[in-house]
Amino acid sequence: MIIRIISIGNKLNSWELDSINYYLKQLPKNLKIDFINLKSQQNPNYSESEVISKESKLIMSKIPKDDFVVAFDINGDQMSSKKFSDLIFDCFKTSKVLTFIIGGSFGLSSEIKDNSNWVLSASLFTFPHRLFRLILIEQIYRAHTIKNNMPYHK
Repeated sequence: MIIRIISIGNKLNSWELDSINYYLKQLPKNLKIDFINLKSQQNPNYSESEVISKESKLIMSKIPKDDFVVAFDINGDQMSSKKFSDLIFDCFKTSKVLTFIIGGSFGLSSEIKDNSNWVLSASLFTFPHRLFRLILIEQIYRAHTIKNNMPYHK
């Protein structure tokens, strides 16, 4: 199974890489996580809508046609870790690549949200993008432990 994570933001620093790698090493070998980190398009010469539009084009260019796409947005659906686990493993059963999208600090365009299979909200809190990548990887690992009845998920 392949899970693709497309995110807008800065290059990961050492503590982020170390933290993400901690969870990646615990995942089974048949579960591959493919990170696509895209540079933010924020610029003092661009309006918020121009930044969102530019980032949207970058993101859309990286999504293969047949992927199951889940976009994160504060106004999306919320779900439990158990249901998130079901979502991941349903994609595994159908052999679809699961692509998660993490937008820039101005969020995602309506085009991306409208073309996603699901729009999720991880929380009503606002998280830094650097931290959210780690939260997502931890939840993917948690999904694995749920499906395999491992003691990590309580």
